[in-house]
Amino acid sequence: MNVSDMIVPAQGTFFLVLGGYFVIMAAIGYFSARRTDSLREFFVMGGKAGAIVSGIAYFTTQYSMSTFMGVPAACYRQGYPGLTISVPGLVFSMIIPALVVGRKLIRLGHRNGFLTMADYLGDRYESDAIRSLQAILMVFFVVPMMGAQIIGAGIIFNTFTGLPEWMGVVATGIIVILYCMTGGIRGAMLTDVLQGLLMVVTAVVAFFVALDMGGGLEAINAKLLEMNPAYMAHPGATGSYPWPRLVSMVVMWSFFNIGSPALATKFFTMKNYKVMFKAVILGTLGMWVSATLIEWVGVLGIVSVPGLEGKQMDFIVPLILQKGVSPFFAALMISGIMAAGMSTIDSLLIVSTGGISRDIYQNLLNKKASDAEILKLSRVITVVLGVIAILFGIWRPSAIFDIIIFSFGGLTIWATPILLGMYWRRTTSTGAVAGVLVGALVYIPMSASPAILDKLGLSVLQPLSAALRGMTLGFDALIPTWFVAMAVTILVSLVTKPVSEATLKRHFD
Repeated sequence: MNVSDMIVPAQGTFFLVLGGYFVIMAAIGYFSARRTDSLREFFVMGGKAGAIVSGIAYFTTQYSMSTFMGVPAACYRQGYPGLTISVPGLVFSMIIPALVVGRKLIRLGHRNGFLTMADYLGDRYESDAIRSLQAILMVFFVVPMMGAQIIGAGIIFNTFTGLPEWMGVVATGIIVILYCMTGGIRGAMLTDVLQGLLMVVTAVVAFFVALDMGGGLEAINAKLLEMNPAYMAHPGATGSYPWPRLVSMVVMWSFFNIGSPALATKFFTMKNYKVMFKAVILGTLGMWVSATLIEWVGVLGIVSVPGLEGKQMDFIVPLILQKGVSPFFAALMISGIMAAGMSTIDSLLIVSTGGISRDIYQNLLNKKASDAEILKLSRVITVVLGVIAILFGIWRPSAIFDIIIFSFGGLTIWATPILLGMYWRRTTSTGAVAGVLVGALVYIPMSASPAILDKLGLSVLQPLSAALRGMTLGFDALIPTWFVAMAVTILVSLVTKPVSEATLKRHFD
């Protein structure tokens, strides 16, 4: 049986709620546009964001479509081991970056007027090469990440309306483009506040509905133990989550966020250290509560909505909402799932725009271009990149979760030059560039699924990809890739010329 046969939504109600939600997003974008009159406002909100906006925007950027669909499906398939895979990492995904790099990025950003991570890297390494490399690789990995979120929105739209998936992809993409193009990061972060609150409510409601449908936690756990004891312990019901996999996921989601430009750039928007610490506390609480509950729904759903198979598992949360609450509230909660994708798309769209208009065009190709000219160009590029993301979503080269994991890993390779650049004075620009290039060349064939390689016309790399995956010892490809990138960066830095003493003093004083 198809999921569309299992869900019987009130189509009129769904359109009414979703339409109202889209109108509110567009209105926030219009409001934000009235206060976005400079390049600094467009990219970092003038460095004046408060704790509430910063905290909610940070966790909603991390909270993507897979949190509501892909990960609960994994929990449905594996049981409690699926829950332990992502929750610990998500809980620390704000604390660790804030403690390790956040304070320094706030100070350097305000002092030197940094608007993007490439601004920081280019200045720290006195290198246009690393600035352009960061911008190019960022766009390469960010567009698929945005596309994955839009794919999820399209799937939900199709399931709950019966209309073609591409219509949901296009509608979602256009709304995000509008409020990002007009309001910049302010539009993205203010819409994130509403989206974040909606996501938390959706997670709480879905959890208690699933609990009630299954007869309570004690009854559900007893039933799970009776059905299959493997639901209760690693490596899970299908054996997919041994300890190396658990370690990989926790490290990926907590530590490697340091290298994600969409998340790291949030520190440039924050007013000061005090705001950062309040934002981290607020965001961590929001992430911990909502991520734990929504992924727990996947475990509860094994009993509450039994018998799902294959791709049907991705719909465990929508199914529980549709079965357990009124049509109006079901439509509102489904909008919360779409909000998870939109809140990630908007931040990615702004940072990728900055990669082209600011990092490549203004700082490399036309250094005489004024900020006013770049602001106009940024709005155009936002539209262009948004359209590319929409086309990627229609193309749909692989499963949502596969695309997200691949893109996230590619973005977070930059944790290497960021960390070494902040804590090791001897790191050189040549070493940083070499480490990132080697890391990317190792990571792409090691992590890309056969479906992605085929879609990219790189099927010739499949034997190499399989051989490299066999060398990971069960860990995610990002873990060994990072060690390779670190080793290359350190070795090359030891034999190449360091940056000037003036730059080191500016960054380490």
